[in-house]
Amino acid sequence: MPTEVLDRYLIERDRLGRPERFFRDHQAAQPMFRDMGRALTTDRPYPDTVATMLKIATHRGWSAIRVSGDDAFRREVWVQARTLGLEVRGHRPSDRDCQAAGTPDRPAPPDPEATADAALRRREMAAVVVRTLIGDPAAQARLLDRLGLRTQDRTTADTENERANCERYRTR
Repeated sequence: MPTEVLDRYLIERDRLGRPERFFRDHQAAQPMFRDMGRALTTDRPYPDTVATMLKIATHRGWSAIRVSGDDAFRREVWVQARTLGLEVRGHRPSDRDCQAAGTPDRPAPPDPEATADAALRRREMAAVVVRTLIGDPAAQARLLDRLGLRTQDRTTADTENERANCERYRTR
């Protein structure tokens, strides 16, 4: 336990003597947070409480944390944890969250044209497999139509070349 945490909070210990409940002052009825060993919990989303909990997490050597709760709490934990280099699960950051944490903006969405090209290439590769492995021309036509590829554009020579290539790979 970091000494600055021990100095800042009044601590109630469990039956085994481990720090369990952390109070800000002697008049508080509820603890600021609880230490359950493998989890730190709180019902108060105060930034200083979050910072203290994250200090304990880094002191324990945790490299990743899982956060749950309301949006404000998850956002606060994510921003502070990212500035400390911790990976956070349970919160999807907005652009403002990324800016607040000083992390680079989220990656740009993929280029729709590149995505369409990749999809076309996958369909063409599937068409090669269909033409090579399916002998029935009617079944080939149905499958190729489902892929959105034209069956009329293919010649018998193209199909035979694809079959030969496939046989070569199968025998390796």
